[in-house]
Amino acid sequence: MRGSFETAGVRLSGFFVGSANYNSRIQMVPEFAGSAPVSSEPTRTDFRFDQFSIGAFKTFSPWLSAGASIEVERHGHRHSHGFDLDFGCPGTGTCIEQFGTEAIETEISLHRFNVTAVAPIGNGLALSFGRFDTPFGYERHDAALNLTATTSELQRFGRPQSMTGLQAAYQFAPWLDVAGWVVNRWENETTEDPIEDNNRAKSVGGRVGVTPIHGSRLLNFGIGGFWGPEQDDDNSHARWIVDGDVTWSPASQLLFAGEFAYGGESNVSFRRRGIPFAADAVDGADVHWFGLYALLHYDLLRWLGLSVRYSLFSDLDGARTGVAQVLQSFTIVPILHLSRLIPELRPLGVVYARTRHPIDWVDLRLEYRLGRSDHTVFSDVAPGIPITAAANTAHVVTAQLVVNY
Repeated sequence: MRGSFETAGVRLSGFFVGSANYNSRIQMVPEFAGSAPVSSEPTRTDFRFDQFSIGAFKTFSPWLSAGASIEVERHGHRHSHGFDLDFGCPGTGTCIEQFGTEAIETEISLHRFNVTAVAPIGNGLALSFGRFDTPFGYERHDAALNLTATTSELQRFGRPQSMTGLQAAYQFAPWLDVAGWVVNRWENETTEDPIEDNNRAKSVGGRVGVTPIHGSRLLNFGIGGFWGPEQDDDNSHARWIVDGDVTWSPASQLLFAGEFAYGGESNVSFRRRGIPFAADAVDGADVHWFGLYALLHYDLLRWLGLSVRYSLFSDLDGARTGVAQVLQSFTIVPILHLSRLIPELRPLGVVYARTRHPIDWVDLRLEYRLGRSDHTVFSDVAPGIPITAAANTAHVVTAQLVVNY
């Protein structure tokens, strides 16, 4: 879907990503809520080979196509455990959080696939079976599909990133499109759940998109939702979100993208939390959260762009991040479009989701990210050591190279 090399009618394409990264602190996320990314150990700078992806795509006829990709990803995720003399904070003694000892791993995954047929109904009803990016907002799991090196708190904690099942899409008019799906479960990299369902229920969702302005000044906004029971062997208590998104290109070199999501879940229980954000256990509660991000990208020169993003995530009851908190991040990313410095090189020919901004062959992103919480959730303590004090802020500096082929 990005670059292409064709052999025997099969188009091959993909991307790879390398980076150098510095973290001042890592966010503590209790294990029941998932984990936080560890791009480098705190106070260290590391060089990394992050991702490699290759996909094969075939168009059999105007109404039938298929594609699949494999991703090799080296990633680290870390969560915190509550610890006391009885271990795990089940009793009444002092409970202290400490980082787990998870190592950075290289993982090979069946990343995306689809078999799509267009039924001759009206303007054409597209029916797909496969594993897809959840079509909310502009942000995606793959670094090659974003204008920043990291993703927002909303993408990390507030909504599913992927889904596996059946999807239908219909274009009623050039300005109106609708998509709906029936899938296994809520898939998100922070929880690292398998794509197979964990109960007998399925999750359903959809999005209605409106594009009142086409062409170089594209304006698109949409509203959608996702609903389904997501707890192990529990088919009656649902997790849900309502999601709204917008992309707008008022000029060829300027892009705005934003997303807002509000969600909830019933009958949620989780352990008590320890120092430095001590809180009682939760049992059978109705929980809610909301989040948003706003991204502005401007091409200062043909070969130089600048992205600025603000993100907020309010975990009202602590169910998504493990702490009832307001998380914010401020991100600034100069982007060097290195491949644009080659005059004879033709453009890649694809764009970021629901925008007119082209994806380039080779990008160098220089990102600074400031994370902030109204609770002390960031720590530079080594794994397995009790964390008695923490900070409200964390700094991340990343130099990321993205190559499409």
